[in-house]
Amino acid sequence: MLGQGIAPPIVESRGGNKVDGMFEIQNNADYPMATMLEVKSFTVDDEGLKFRPLDAGIQVKLGSNSFILRAHDSRMVFYKATFPAAPVSFSIVTSMTKAGALEGVRINYVFPHIVYVYQKDKLTRSDVKIDQENGVLRVQNLSQKLGRVEAVLVAKDELRGFPLYPGQTRLVPVNDGKLSVKFEDGFTVGIQ
Repeated sequence: MLGQGIAPPIVESRGGNKVDGMFEIQNNADYPMATMLEVKSFTVDDEGLKFRPLDAGIQVKLGSNSFILRAHDSRMVFYKATFPAAPVSFSIVTSMTKAGALEGVRINYVFPHIVYVYQKDKLTRSDVKIDQENGVLRVQNLSQKLGRVEAVLVAKDELRGFPLYPGQTRLVPVNDGKLSVKFEDGFTVGIQ
Protein backbone atom coordinates (compact mmCIF):
# COMPACT_ATOMS: atom_id res chain seq x y z
CA MET A 1 0.00 0.00 0.00
CA LEU A 2 1.39 3.38 -0.98
CA GLY A 3 0.54 6.51 0.92
CA GLN A 4 1.00 8.47 4.08
CA GLY A 5 -0.99 8.72 7.28
CA ILE A 6 -1.10 9.26 11.02
CA ALA A 7 -2.38 7.10 13.86
CA PRO A 8 -4.42 7.80 15.87
CA PRO A 9 -6.15 10.71 14.11
CA ILE A 10 -8.25 11.66 17.18
CA VAL A 11 -7.43 11.59 20.90
CA GLU A 12 -9.87 12.36 23.72
CA SER A 13 -9.21 12.83 27.43
CA ARG A 14 -11.18 14.16 30.36
CA GLY A 15 -10.30 16.83 32.94
CA GLY A 16 -7.13 18.52 34.05
CA ASN A 17 -5.03 21.24 32.49
CA LYS A 18 -2.37 19.22 30.67
CA VAL A 19 -2.04 16.43 28.14
CA ASP A 20 0.96 14.27 27.30
CA GLY A 21 0.40 12.51 24.00
CA MET A 22 1.92 10.87 20.98
CA PHE A 23 1.01 9.79 17.47
CA GLU A 24 2.74 8.00 14.62
CA ILE A 25 3.41 9.48 11.19
CA GLN A 26 3.67 6.87 8.44
CA ASN A 27 5.29 7.09 5.02
CA ASN A 28 4.42 4.01 2.96
CA ALA A 29 5.61 5.61 -0.29
CA ASP A 30 8.75 4.60 -2.24
CA TYR A 31 10.35 8.04 -1.66
CA PRO A 32 11.21 10.25 1.32
CA MET A 33 8.77 12.90 2.52
CA ALA A 34 9.58 16.34 3.96
CA THR A 35 7.36 16.63 7.03
CA MET A 36 6.31 19.77 8.92
CA LEU A 37 4.17 20.02 12.06
CA GLU A 38 2.09 23.03 13.06
CA VAL A 39 -0.18 23.39 16.10
CA LYS A 40 -3.55 25.08 15.54
CA SER A 41 -6.83 25.59 17.33
CA PHE A 42 -10.02 24.63 15.53
CA THR A 43 -13.76 24.38 15.74
CA VAL A 44 -16.19 22.04 14.06
CA ASP A 45 -19.57 23.31 12.92
CA ASP A 46 -22.17 22.54 10.29
CA GLU A 47 -19.74 23.67 7.58
CA GLY A 48 -16.92 21.38 8.75
CA LEU A 49 -13.53 21.73 10.44
CA LYS A 50 -12.08 25.26 10.63
CA PHE A 51 -8.48 25.85 11.68
CA ARG A 52 -7.21 29.09 13.25
CA PRO A 53 -4.06 30.19 15.07
CA LEU A 54 -3.49 28.47 18.41
CA ASP A 55 -5.63 30.04 21.14
CA ALA A 56 -3.86 32.17 23.76
CA GLY A 57 -3.20 30.19 26.90
CA ILE A 58 -2.67 26.85 25.13
CA GLN A 59 1.00 25.85 24.97
CA VAL A 60 2.12 22.78 23.05
CA LYS A 61 5.71 21.52 23.04
CA LEU A 62 6.78 19.14 20.28
CA GLY A 63 9.95 17.04 20.16
CA SER A 64 10.49 18.28 16.59
CA ASN A 65 8.48 20.33 14.12
CA SER A 66 10.16 19.35 10.84
CA PHE A 67 12.08 16.35 9.53
CA ILE A 68 12.56 14.04 6.54
CA LEU A 69 10.73 10.74 6.80
CA ARG A 70 12.44 8.01 4.77
CA ALA A 71 10.56 5.75 2.35
CA HIS A 72 8.57 2.99 4.10
CA ASP A 73 9.36 4.43 7.51
CA SER A 74 7.40 5.87 10.41
CA ARG A 75 8.14 8.21 13.30
CA MET A 76 6.55 8.73 16.70
CA VAL A 77 5.81 12.35 17.61
CA PHE A 78 5.56 13.17 21.32
CA TYR A 79 3.94 16.32 22.67
CA LYS A 80 3.07 18.03 25.94
CA ALA A 81 0.23 20.54 26.12
CA THR A 82 -0.75 22.85 28.99
CA PHE A 83 -3.76 25.15 29.21
CA PRO A 84 -5.69 27.06 31.90
CA ALA A 85 -8.66 24.65 32.09
CA ALA A 86 -10.70 22.17 30.09
CA PRO A 87 -12.57 22.04 27.78
CA VAL A 88 -9.92 22.60 25.10
CA SER A 89 -9.39 21.35 21.57
CA PHE A 90 -6.36 21.72 19.32
CA SER A 91 -4.72 19.95 16.41
CA ILE A 92 -1.19 19.10 15.40
CA VAL A 93 -1.37 19.46 11.63
CA THR A 94 1.13 17.31 9.72
CA SER A 95 2.03 18.46 6.19
CA MET A 96 4.00 16.06 3.99
CA THR A 97 5.45 16.62 0.55
CA LYS A 98 7.90 14.62 -1.58
CA ALA A 99 11.45 15.51 -0.57
CA GLY A 100 14.03 16.42 -3.19
CA ALA A 101 14.14 18.40 -6.42
CA LEU A 102 10.83 19.63 -7.82
CA GLU A 103 9.67 17.59 -10.82
CA GLY A 104 6.24 18.49 -12.14
CA VAL A 105 3.43 19.22 -9.69
CA ARG A 106 4.25 18.96 -5.99
CA ILE A 107 1.45 17.53 -3.89
CA ASN A 108 1.18 18.42 -0.21
CA TYR A 109 -0.61 15.89 2.04
CA VAL A 110 -2.18 17.28 5.21
CA PHE A 111 -3.14 15.09 8.19
CA PRO A 112 -4.51 16.57 11.42
CA HIS A 113 -4.02 14.86 14.79
CA ILE A 114 -7.07 16.13 16.70
CA VAL A 115 -7.01 16.48 20.50
CA TYR A 116 -10.18 16.99 22.57
CA VAL A 117 -9.85 17.58 26.32
CA TYR A 118 -13.23 17.42 28.01
CA GLN A 119 -14.06 18.97 31.38
CA LYS A 120 -14.38 16.58 34.36
CA ASP A 121 -18.17 17.02 34.56
CA LYS A 122 -20.01 15.10 31.86
CA LEU A 123 -22.65 16.64 29.64
CA THR A 124 -26.14 15.89 31.01
CA ARG A 125 -29.63 15.78 29.54
CA SER A 126 -30.42 19.19 31.09
CA ASP A 127 -27.40 20.69 29.25
CA VAL A 128 -28.94 20.13 25.81
CA LYS A 129 -32.06 21.16 23.93
CA ILE A 130 -33.19 19.18 20.91
CA ASP A 131 -36.00 19.90 18.47
CA GLN A 132 -36.92 19.22 14.86
CA GLU A 133 -38.65 21.42 12.32
CA ASN A 134 -38.95 21.29 8.52
CA GLY A 135 -36.49 18.41 8.07
CA VAL A 136 -33.81 19.95 10.29
CA LEU A 137 -32.74 18.61 13.66
CA ARG A 138 -31.45 21.31 16.01
CA VAL A 139 -29.04 20.15 18.74
CA GLN A 140 -28.22 22.97 21.14
CA ASN A 141 -25.61 22.89 23.94
CA LEU A 142 -26.92 25.16 26.70
CA SER A 143 -23.83 24.67 28.88
CA GLN A 144 -20.16 25.63 28.91
CA LYS A 145 -19.21 21.95 28.58
CA LEU A 146 -17.70 20.22 25.57
CA GLY A 147 -19.73 17.18 24.55
CA ARG A 148 -20.02 14.71 21.71
CA VAL A 149 -23.05 13.38 19.89
CA GLU A 150 -22.24 9.72 19.32
CA ALA A 151 -24.98 9.17 16.73
CA VAL A 152 -28.26 10.52 15.39
CA LEU A 153 -30.77 7.73 14.82
CA VAL A 154 -33.48 8.53 12.25
CA ALA A 155 -35.97 5.68 11.75
CA LYS A 156 -33.61 2.87 10.62
CA ASP A 157 -30.71 5.13 9.59
CA GLU A 158 -27.75 6.06 11.79
CA LEU A 159 -25.97 9.36 11.10
CA ARG A 160 -22.42 9.95 12.28
CA GLY A 161 -21.70 11.83 15.48
CA PHE A 162 -19.99 15.15 16.00
CA PRO A 163 -18.51 17.37 18.72
CA LEU A 164 -20.82 19.83 20.45
CA TYR A 165 -18.92 22.89 21.70
CA PRO A 166 -20.01 25.05 24.65
CA GLY A 167 -22.99 27.20 23.65
CA GLN A 168 -23.03 25.74 20.13
CA THR A 169 -26.08 24.85 18.04
CA ARG A 170 -25.68 22.19 15.35
CA LEU A 171 -28.17 21.72 12.51
CA VAL A 172 -28.57 18.25 11.01
CA PRO A 173 -30.74 17.60 7.92
CA VAL A 174 -32.99 14.61 8.67
CA ASN A 175 -35.83 12.66 7.09
CA ASP A 176 -39.18 12.24 8.76
CA GLY A 177 -39.47 9.47 11.30
CA LYS A 178 -38.71 8.66 14.88
CA LEU A 179 -35.56 10.49 16.01
CA SER A 180 -33.12 9.99 18.84
CA VAL A 181 -29.78 11.59 19.63
CA LYS A 182 -27.26 9.44 21.48
CA PHE A 183 -24.61 11.29 23.49
CA GLU A 184 -21.18 9.89 24.32
CA ASP A 185 -21.70 10.82 27.99
CA GLY A 186 -24.25 8.02 28.40
CA PHE A 187 -27.71 9.39 27.66
CA THR A 188 -30.11 9.48 24.71
CA VAL A 189 -32.76 12.08 23.89
CA GLY A 190 -35.68 11.06 21.68
CA ILE A 191 -38.17 13.12 19.68
CA GLN A 192 -41.41 12.03 18.05
